[in-house]
Amino acid sequence: MLYLNTLNKKSIEEILLKKFEKLSLTVEKLTNEVSQLKEKLDKSNKINRSFGLKSLNNSVPLEFAKDVMGIGSPTKRYILSIRGISEEWKGRKNDFLITIRQQEKETHNDLKSLGIRIPIEDIKNLRILSREILSLLYISCELKGIEINDILRELLSEINSDGLKMVREIKNKML
Repeated sequence: MLYLNTLNKKSIEEILLKKFEKLSLTVEKLTNEVSQLKEKLDKSNKINRSFGLKSLNNSVPLEFAKDVMGIGSPTKRYILSIRGISEEWKGRKNDFLITIRQQEKETHNDLKSLGIRIPIEDIKNLRILSREILSLLYISCELKGIEINDILRELLSEINSDGLKMVREIKNKML
């Protein structure tokens, strides 16, 4: 009986040991896969983070497009810029780059940039963007009690008087 108990105990220990080894190998394999996924994700995020600044560096400021300053923080400032970019990307070339840049307040160094590219010929999206911006202007004027018609008339006069100069700048810098 004692011999059977010892034999039974040994075989149970062997079975448990084999199961534990299999489980350990499975956990090790899963740990390895998770660390590879994390490494891949970190690499992907690093590439994606640099995309905005690369595009910003490959673009040129447009003289007729003024930067819009946003509300900043004690150490950073935020700027909306419309720039021209002629670098080929995904088979497209000659786009407007509408970007939001995060800069250090003291040094004015760009820390981050996020933007969208809209092809120069994409009148539909440019019309939608213009409508949204004019809607914001309308709301702001209504809330302040200012007549929007005079502002719109002034904006259209500026655009008409500077139109040829703007087109020439785009042709010289991008096309």
